[in-house]
Amino acid sequence: MNALTIVSLVSFVVSVLTAGLIAAAQARQAPSDEHPTLPAGPGREVMIRVCSQCHEPENAAAQELDEKGWKSLVDDMASKGADATDAEFEEIVRYLVNAFPPPPK
Repeated sequence: MNALTIVSLVSFVVSVLTAGLIAAAQARQAPSDEHPTLPAGPGREVMIRVCSQCHEPENAAAQELDEKGWKSLVDDMASKGADATDAEFEEIVRYLVNAFPPPPK
């Protein structure tokens, strides 16, 4: 082998190893949030799990209700078949009250 062939081979090997390291680093990153419009907070995951059975959980982002309004809406969803325990429904209401409050008066 001549020097040019060895340099080309080493360059190729370095390129392949670099690409492998980059791919491995990207694979270890946390998955992207499928619901970026839903703020973090207690009850978020329960809300996503329960509400996404029938509709996009992001529908809540368009609402601006007070506690009574959120409770009424969640009760309505429960009466239509939303599958959760009473404690989970309460957790969802608390999450929605904190995440999507009514506008200031």
